[in-house]
Amino acid sequence: MKKISHTAQILVAMSLSLSLLLASCHSSGYLVGSSVKKVSDSVWNYSITHPNGFTINIATMTEPDNGIVVAYAATQGCHSRKQLGRVVRHSMRHDGYVGGWLDTTDSLYYFDSSHLFPEDSLAAAIRFAVENGQIAIFVLSEGREIRLDNH
Repeated sequence: MKKISHTAQILVAMSLSLSLLLASCHSSGYLVGSSVKKVSDSVWNYSITHPNGFTINIATMTEPDNGIVVAYAATQGCHSRKQLGRVVRHSMRHDGYVGGWLDTTDSLYYFDSSHLFPEDSLAAAIRFAVENGQIAIFVLSEGREIRLDNH
């Protein structure tokens, strides 16, 4: 039987470790090799073609058709391409949803890392929104904003 060199053993071990790492990255929903910049570029381009707003799953680059969208406080006030990286990074660490919307009062387009609640969880969505200092939530299937002025 031929003896494997120490260097070959190290290379095999490194290869196995890398394979496991890549598999775990892929299983989390994010494509292997995804970077904050790459995803941010994709979201930015998506926002250009959706000027009235969107919610997108950044792992699949698809819009969910139902759920209650609530933004995280941690990414409030992000409205530039430069700030979008912070939103994407937060989203990658949390729920994997990014929303964009045009605020007609200041004419700025805002980006948020968002949490998506099932539509039968309105009370939980409102509680989360209040805890995160939000003024509204959005029901995707109805295309309806619910203002939280009384909460």
